[in-house]
This record gives sequence, C-alpha cells and structure tokens, in this order.
Amino acid sequence: MLGKLLKYDMAALSRVLVPVHIAALAVGLVAAACFFGCNWIDSAYNGWSGSSGFSASILVMLAMTGAFCLFALFMASAATFFAIVHRFYKNFFTDEGYLTLTLPVSANLHIASKVIAAALWLLIDVVIVGFCAYFASMAAMGFAGDFDETIPYFMLMSSYGFSSIESFASFMLAGSTSAMQVLAMVLTAYAAFALGSALAAKHKVAAGIGLFFALSWAAGLVHSIKSVLLATSFMYESSYNYAAANMLSSGVSLVLYLITSIVFYAVCVYVIDRKTNLA
Repeated sequence: MLGKLLKYDMAALSRVLVPVHIAALAVGLVAAACFFGCNWIDSAYNGWSGSSGFSASILVMLAMTGAFCLFALFMASAATFFAIVHRFYKNFFTDEGYLTLTLPVSANLHIASKVIAAALWLLIDVVIVGFCAYFASMAAMGFAGDFDETIPYFMLMSSYGFSSIESFASFMLAGSTSAMQVLAMVLTAYAAFALGSALAAKHKVAAGIGLFFALSWAAGLVHSIKSVLLATSFMYESSYNYAAANMLSSGVSLVLYLITSIVFYAVCVYVIDRKTNLA
C-alpha cells in the first residue's frame, strides 16, 4: 500500500515541480552564459581599467542578469519546499482530506509516503539546483577554477562551521548534516500545520505558519546552545583542534536534526490518527 500512496504523492508533486525544475535548468544555463560573458570581457579588456564605457555597461548588465538568474534558481528550492508542504496540508486538512482519511491506510503509512516523496523531490532539487550553481560558478571563473571556489562548496561549509572541508569524511558529514537539516525543516512544517489544524477551529493556515516559526525558533535555540557549549568545552583545551571541533559540532547537529525529525514525525502520525477533525 505504501507503494501506491507514494506513486500518488509523487505524481501530485511532479505536476508542479517538473515544470519548475525544467525552468530552473534553463535559468541556470542563462546564469552560466552571463557569468562566462563577464569572465570573457574581463579577460579581454584586462579588467575594469581597460574596459570602454560600452563594454563596462555590457559587463554590468551581464553580471546583474546572472545574479538575478541565481536568485531565481534558488527560488526553485523555495518552491519545492512550498509545494511539498502545500501537498501535505491540502491532502489532509482541506476537502481532499475527507477522501484521504477514509482510505484503509494507517496514519503511519500516510506520513511515511509524504516523507519519502518529499525526500525524493528534495534530492532531485539539490541535484538540479546544485549542478546549475556549480556550472554557473565554474563559468564565472572561465571553467578554470576548483570545486572549493564554487557556490555548492560554500553552502556545504555552512553545515560544517564555515571551515574548510578537507577530507572525504568531512565532506560526507557536511552533506549528511545539510540533508538532515532540510528534512527536519520539512517535518517541522508538517508538524506545525498538523498541530495548527488540530488546535485552531478557524485560521488553520495562519496557526500553522505561526507554529512553524515558533518550532523553528525553538530548534534554532537548541542548536545555538549546542554551539556555545561545544565552543566553551574546547576553549580550555591546550591543544585545540579546529577540524576535530567542527566535525564534532557537525556530528552533534546531525544527531539533533535526526531527533527533531523523529519527534515531529511522531507528532504528525499522532495528530492524523487521533486529532484530525475536518468538521
């Protein structure tokens, strides 16, 4: 039964997200072309000092167009998140929920299907948006740079304490932490809208949005406390190892995101099974 639910959820998401990511690929190619043009003009005229007024204007126009395309590219990720959460809310807490909840399927299978579909589309989004961002970054360097100079690398660094990712282990840890962080964010939204729909007689969407920000703030506070505690514990070490500290911090974050995901998954199952009232 899980397979049938997953097929249905994937089809519903794909109707929206396939066109979004086709557009993202097109926008990524435009961004790469713009940045490559910037690199070519900069090399041909030896930078701004050698550029004529016309070439400088073209350089500015290409740079602004490329930056706008990058912004639009990352909006595809925001659209993916929004579509996933909207699918969850619509399927359970609108008129569609009357049909969904009459199916002879447990709440656990319903939530599992939603989570798997979300994870698959988030993976697709990361591959497409990450490739486009990498391609555009390389184009900006005339395809002569290294991976550690690209946008995806700096995004991974954000999950690794903004420290250099120098080994395969640290790369996998940063990637796993980033993936679990995004999945935890999705489950936070699921739990927020489930609780909002169960607790609020009216304005359920507003309640869900408010709870999402509240739960996200609480999770952020926990991670801030974690960072302070780890920094304090390493502060008094005579042989401070920055790389080891970052691996430990990223590992603890990974565990916290996993615990958050499990807790909010359980909240969703409980609310769908016991507290959902569409009246």
